[in-house]
Amino acid sequence: MKIVLTGSLGHINLPLTKQLVDKGHSVKVITHNAEHVKDIEKLGAIPVVGSISDENFLAATFAGAEAVYLMVTLTNANPEDGIEKIAEKQANTYSDAVQRSNIKQVVNLSSVGANLGRESGALYLYHIIEKTLKKLDDVNITFIRPTAMYYNLFCSLADIKQQRKIITNADINQTQSWVAPEDIAPVVAKVLTSRQTGKNIQYVASDEVSYQEIAKIIGMKIGNPNLKSSQVSDDQMLKILTNRGIPEKIARELTKMTKCRRESDFYADYRAHQPKLGPTKMKDFARLFAQVYEKQN
Repeated sequence: MKIVLTGSLGHINLPLTKQLVDKGHSVKVITHNAEHVKDIEKLGAIPVVGSISDENFLAATFAGAEAVYLMVTLTNANPEDGIEKIAEKQANTYSDAVQRSNIKQVVNLSSVGANLGRESGALYLYHIIEKTLKKLDDVNITFIRPTAMYYNLFCSLADIKQQRKIITNADINQTQSWVAPEDIAPVVAKVLTSRQTGKNIQYVASDEVSYQEIAKIIGMKIGNPNLKSSQVSDDQMLKILTNRGIPEKIARELTKMTKCRRESDFYADYRAHQPKLGPTKMKDFARLFAQVYEKQN
Protein backbone atom coordinates (compact mmCIF):
# COMPACT_ATOMS: atom_id res chain seq x y z
CA MET A 1 0.00 0.00 0.00
CA LYS A 2 0.94 3.64 -0.46
CA ILE A 3 0.77 5.27 2.96
CA VAL A 4 1.51 8.80 4.19
CA LEU A 5 2.45 9.47 7.82
CA THR A 6 2.45 12.83 9.57
CA GLY A 7 4.56 13.17 12.70
CA SER A 8 8.11 12.79 11.36
CA LEU A 9 10.09 10.20 13.40
CA GLY A 10 8.57 10.74 16.81
CA HIS A 11 7.99 8.26 19.61
CA ILE A 12 5.26 6.44 17.67
CA ASN A 13 6.31 7.10 14.10
CA LEU A 14 9.78 5.63 14.36
CA PRO A 15 8.58 2.07 15.15
CA LEU A 16 5.50 2.58 12.95
CA THR A 17 7.60 3.50 9.91
CA LYS A 18 9.89 0.51 10.47
CA GLN A 19 6.97 -1.89 10.73
CA LEU A 20 5.22 -0.61 7.61
CA VAL A 21 8.39 -0.60 5.50
CA ASP A 22 9.30 -4.10 6.70
CA LYS A 23 5.88 -5.27 5.52
CA GLY A 24 6.64 -3.97 2.03
CA HIS A 25 4.51 -0.84 2.04
CA SER A 26 5.52 2.39 0.29
CA VAL A 27 5.70 4.95 3.08
CA LYS A 28 5.99 8.74 2.85
CA VAL A 29 6.90 10.48 6.10
CA ILE A 30 6.12 14.17 6.46
CA THR A 31 8.64 16.14 8.50
CA HIS A 32 9.04 19.86 9.03
CA ASN A 33 12.75 19.39 9.78
CA ALA A 34 15.05 18.75 6.80
CA GLU A 35 17.63 17.30 9.20
CA HIS A 36 15.43 14.20 9.53
CA VAL A 37 15.53 13.40 5.82
CA LYS A 38 18.53 11.04 6.02
CA ASP A 39 17.12 9.20 9.03
CA ILE A 40 13.83 8.64 7.20
CA GLU A 41 15.65 7.41 4.11
CA LYS A 42 17.70 4.97 6.20
CA LEU A 43 14.44 3.31 7.24
CA GLY A 44 13.49 2.80 3.61
CA ALA A 45 10.77 5.45 3.68
CA ILE A 46 10.32 8.55 1.53
CA PRO A 47 10.86 11.87 3.34
CA VAL A 48 8.67 14.83 2.43
CA VAL A 49 9.61 18.16 4.01
CA GLY A 50 6.78 20.54 4.76
CA SER A 51 4.29 21.79 7.32
CA ILE A 52 1.09 20.08 8.44
CA SER A 53 -0.46 23.54 8.62
CA ASP A 54 -0.05 23.94 4.83
CA GLU A 55 -3.18 22.56 3.16
CA ASN A 56 -1.77 22.77 -0.37
CA PHE A 57 1.35 20.87 0.66
CA LEU A 58 -0.71 18.18 2.40
CA ALA A 59 -3.12 17.74 -0.49
CA ALA A 60 -0.22 17.32 -2.92
CA THR A 61 1.56 14.88 -0.61
CA PHE A 62 -1.60 12.84 0.07
CA ALA A 63 -2.43 12.55 -3.62
CA GLY A 64 -2.24 8.93 -4.79
CA ALA A 65 -2.00 7.50 -1.28
CA GLU A 66 -4.27 4.67 -0.17
CA ALA A 67 -4.19 5.62 3.52
CA VAL A 68 -2.98 8.52 5.66
CA TYR A 69 -2.09 8.82 9.32
CA LEU A 70 -2.89 12.16 10.93
CA MET A 71 -1.57 13.42 14.23
CA VAL A 72 -1.24 16.75 15.99
CA THR A 73 0.41 17.97 19.18
CA LEU A 74 0.80 21.28 20.96
CA THR A 75 4.57 21.19 20.41
CA ASN A 76 4.75 23.63 17.52
CA ALA A 77 1.47 25.43 18.10
CA ASN A 78 1.18 29.09 19.03
CA PRO A 79 0.03 28.96 22.69
CA GLU A 80 -1.59 32.38 22.33
CA ASP A 81 -4.10 30.89 19.90
CA GLY A 82 -5.73 28.82 22.63
CA ILE A 83 -6.85 25.19 22.47
CA GLU A 84 -9.98 25.77 20.38
CA LYS A 85 -8.28 27.83 17.68
CA ILE A 86 -5.26 25.50 17.46
CA ALA A 87 -7.54 22.47 17.07
CA GLU A 88 -9.97 24.07 14.64
CA LYS A 89 -7.21 25.32 12.34
CA GLN A 90 -5.48 21.94 12.16
CA ALA A 91 -8.70 19.96 11.90
CA ASN A 92 -9.96 22.08 9.01
CA THR A 93 -6.59 21.86 7.25
CA TYR A 94 -6.55 18.07 7.53
CA SER A 95 -10.20 17.76 6.52
CA ASP A 96 -9.79 19.93 3.41
CA ALA A 97 -6.56 18.19 2.37
CA VAL A 98 -8.18 14.75 2.69
CA GLN A 99 -11.13 15.85 0.58
CA ARG A 100 -8.98 17.47 -2.08
CA SER A 101 -6.76 14.40 -2.43
CA ASN A 102 -9.72 11.99 -2.43
CA ILE A 103 -8.33 9.91 0.44
CA LYS A 104 -10.72 7.21 1.66
CA GLN A 105 -8.74 5.64 4.52
CA VAL A 106 -7.68 7.78 7.49
CA VAL A 107 -6.21 6.91 10.87
CA ASN A 108 -6.18 9.78 13.35
CA LEU A 109 -4.07 9.69 16.49
CA SER A 110 -6.48 11.07 19.07
CA SER A 111 -6.47 10.57 22.84
CA VAL A 112 -8.33 9.19 25.80
CA GLY A 113 -10.70 11.95 26.91
CA ALA A 114 -11.58 12.99 23.34
CA ASN A 115 -15.20 12.09 24.10
CA LEU A 116 -15.36 14.77 26.80
CA GLY A 117 -16.07 18.50 26.58
CA ARG A 118 -14.24 21.67 27.52
CA GLU A 119 -13.73 20.38 31.07
CA SER A 120 -10.99 18.08 29.74
CA GLY A 121 -8.52 20.94 29.31
CA ALA A 122 -5.72 20.17 26.83
CA LEU A 123 -7.54 17.03 25.66
CA TYR A 124 -10.34 19.16 24.21
CA LEU A 125 -7.99 19.59 21.26
CA TYR A 126 -8.73 15.99 20.26
CA HIS A 127 -12.47 16.35 20.77
CA ILE A 128 -12.55 19.17 18.22
CA ILE A 129 -10.38 17.33 15.71
CA GLU A 130 -12.47 14.15 15.97
CA LYS A 131 -15.70 16.13 15.59
CA THR A 132 -14.43 17.82 12.42
CA LEU A 133 -13.05 14.68 10.80
CA LYS A 134 -16.23 12.72 11.54
CA LYS A 135 -18.07 15.08 9.18
CA LEU A 136 -16.10 13.76 6.19
CA ASP A 137 -18.51 11.82 4.00
CA ASP A 138 -17.43 8.62 2.29
CA VAL A 139 -14.15 8.52 4.27
CA ASN A 140 -13.33 5.61 6.56
CA ILE A 141 -11.72 6.90 9.75
CA THR A 142 -10.38 5.13 12.82
CA PHE A 143 -9.63 7.30 15.83
CA ILE A 144 -6.82 5.77 17.88
CA ARG A 145 -7.13 6.89 21.49
CA PRO A 146 -3.99 6.11 23.50
CA THR A 147 -3.98 6.77 27.22
CA ALA A 148 -1.28 8.70 29.13
CA MET A 149 2.16 8.23 27.59
CA TYR A 150 4.88 6.74 29.77
CA TYR A 151 7.39 9.28 28.49
CA ASN A 152 5.40 12.11 30.10
CA LEU A 153 6.96 10.91 33.35
CA PHE A 154 10.33 12.24 32.17
CA CYS A 155 8.97 15.65 33.21
CA SER A 156 9.43 14.45 36.78
CA LEU A 157 13.19 13.87 36.46
CA ALA A 158 14.15 17.21 38.00
CA ASP A 159 11.69 16.84 40.88
CA ILE A 160 12.97 13.34 41.64
CA LYS A 161 16.58 14.53 41.66
CA GLN A 162 15.96 17.72 43.64
CA GLN A 163 13.06 16.82 45.92
CA ARG A 164 13.08 13.01 45.87
CA LYS A 165 9.44 12.80 44.80
CA ILE A 166 7.10 12.77 41.82
CA ILE A 167 4.89 15.86 41.95
CA THR A 168 1.43 15.91 40.38
CA ASN A 169 -2.04 17.38 40.86
CA ALA A 170 -3.53 13.96 40.06
CA ASP A 171 -5.05 11.77 42.74
CA ILE A 172 -1.95 9.74 43.59
CA ASN A 173 -4.01 6.77 44.78
CA GLN A 174 -6.27 6.63 41.73
CA THR A 175 -5.47 4.00 39.11
CA GLN A 176 -4.52 5.60 35.79
CA SER A 177 -4.10 4.02 32.38
CA TRP A 178 -0.70 4.36 30.69
CA VAL A 179 0.70 3.38 27.32
CA ALA A 180 4.05 2.82 25.62
CA PRO A 181 4.54 4.30 22.12
CA GLU A 182 5.92 0.96 20.93
CA ASP A 183 2.56 -0.62 21.84
CA ILE A 184 0.67 2.01 19.83
CA ALA A 185 2.65 1.55 16.61
CA PRO A 186 1.48 -2.01 15.78
CA VAL A 187 -2.14 -1.03 16.42
CA VAL A 188 -1.85 1.92 14.02
CA ALA A 189 -0.04 -0.23 11.44
CA LYS A 190 -2.77 -2.86 11.53
CA VAL A 191 -5.58 -0.35 11.14
CA LEU A 192 -3.80 1.53 8.34
CA THR A 193 -3.42 -1.63 6.29
CA SER A 194 -6.72 -3.39 7.07
CA ARG A 195 -9.08 -1.00 5.25
CA GLN A 196 -11.62 -0.68 8.05
CA THR A 197 -14.96 0.86 7.12
CA GLY A 198 -17.01 3.59 8.74
CA LYS A 199 -16.03 5.72 11.72
CA ASN A 200 -14.33 3.69 14.48
CA ILE A 201 -12.75 4.23 17.90
CA GLN A 202 -9.93 2.12 19.29
CA TYR A 203 -8.24 2.69 22.64
CA VAL A 204 -4.65 1.63 23.27
CA ALA A 205 -3.13 1.04 26.72
CA SER A 206 -0.25 -0.88 28.25
CA ASP A 207 -0.69 -0.79 32.03
CA GLU A 208 -2.98 0.52 34.76
CA VAL A 209 -1.25 1.85 37.87
CA SER A 210 -1.51 4.73 40.35
CA TYR A 211 1.13 7.41 40.92
CA GLN A 212 1.98 5.80 44.24
CA GLU A 213 2.65 2.51 42.45
CA ILE A 214 4.67 4.33 39.80
CA ALA A 215 6.86 5.87 42.49
CA LYS A 216 7.58 2.41 43.93
CA ILE A 217 8.36 0.91 40.53
CA ILE A 218 10.62 3.75 39.39
CA GLY A 219 12.14 4.15 42.84
CA MET A 220 13.37 0.56 42.86
CA LYS A 221 14.98 0.98 39.43
CA ILE A 222 16.84 4.20 40.32
CA GLY A 223 18.03 2.96 43.69
CA ASN A 224 15.61 5.02 45.75
CA PRO A 225 13.06 2.56 47.20
CA ASN A 226 11.59 5.36 49.34
CA LEU A 227 10.55 7.45 46.34
CA LYS A 228 7.02 8.81 46.80
CA SER A 229 4.42 10.64 44.75
CA SER A 230 3.23 13.94 46.16
CA GLN A 231 -0.15 15.45 45.32
CA VAL A 232 -0.26 19.24 45.12
CA SER A 233 -3.10 21.67 44.45
CA ASP A 234 -4.04 22.76 40.95
CA ASP A 235 -2.67 26.25 41.64
CA GLN A 236 0.62 24.80 42.82
CA MET A 237 0.84 22.58 39.75
CA LEU A 238 0.17 25.54 37.47
CA LYS A 239 3.08 27.39 39.06
CA ILE A 240 5.36 24.35 38.72
CA LEU A 241 4.53 23.98 35.01
CA THR A 242 5.10 27.65 34.23
CA ASN A 243 8.40 27.53 36.13
CA ARG A 244 9.38 24.69 33.77
CA GLY A 245 8.95 27.11 30.88
CA ILE A 246 5.53 25.96 29.69
CA PRO A 247 3.45 28.92 28.41
CA GLU A 248 0.77 29.83 30.93
CA LYS A 249 -2.18 29.17 28.59
CA ILE A 250 -0.93 25.66 27.87
CA ALA A 251 -0.03 25.06 31.52
CA ARG A 252 -3.58 25.96 32.53
CA GLU A 253 -4.99 23.48 30.03
CA LEU A 254 -2.66 20.72 31.27
CA THR A 255 -3.61 21.42 34.88
CA LYS A 256 -7.30 21.40 33.96
CA MET A 257 -6.83 18.08 32.13
CA THR A 258 -5.47 16.38 35.25
CA LYS A 259 -8.18 17.95 37.40
CA CYS A 260 -10.79 16.44 35.07
CA ARG A 261 -9.15 13.04 35.37
CA ARG A 262 -9.19 13.41 39.16
CA GLU A 263 -12.72 14.71 39.67
CA SER A 264 -14.82 12.93 37.02
CA ASP A 265 -15.45 9.42 35.72
CA PHE A 266 -12.74 10.12 33.19
CA TYR A 267 -12.29 6.53 32.05
CA ALA A 268 -15.97 5.67 31.47
CA ASP A 269 -15.69 5.55 27.66
CA TYR A 270 -12.32 3.81 27.91
CA ARG A 271 -13.96 1.05 29.95
CA ALA A 272 -16.80 0.82 27.44
CA HIS A 273 -14.21 0.11 24.73
CA GLN A 274 -11.78 -1.71 27.03
CA PRO A 275 -8.63 -2.56 25.06
CA LYS A 276 -6.38 -5.54 25.63
CA LEU A 277 -3.36 -4.16 27.47
CA GLY A 278 -0.13 -4.08 25.47
CA PRO A 279 3.01 -5.98 26.52
CA THR A 280 5.12 -3.02 27.68
CA LYS A 281 4.49 -2.53 31.39
CA MET A 282 5.46 0.31 33.72
CA LYS A 283 8.32 -1.81 35.08
CA ASP A 284 9.68 -2.05 31.52
CA PHE A 285 9.52 1.72 31.09
CA ALA A 286 11.15 2.14 34.52
CA ARG A 287 14.33 0.54 33.15
CA LEU A 288 14.51 3.20 30.43
CA PHE A 289 13.68 5.89 32.97
CA ALA A 290 16.56 4.69 35.16
CA GLN A 291 18.99 4.88 32.23
CA VAL A 292 18.01 8.48 31.52
CA TYR A 293 18.13 9.28 35.23
CA GLU A 294 21.67 7.92 35.54
CA LYS A 295 22.90 9.85 32.52
CA GLN A 296 21.76 13.08 34.15
CA ASN A 297 23.73 12.44 37.34
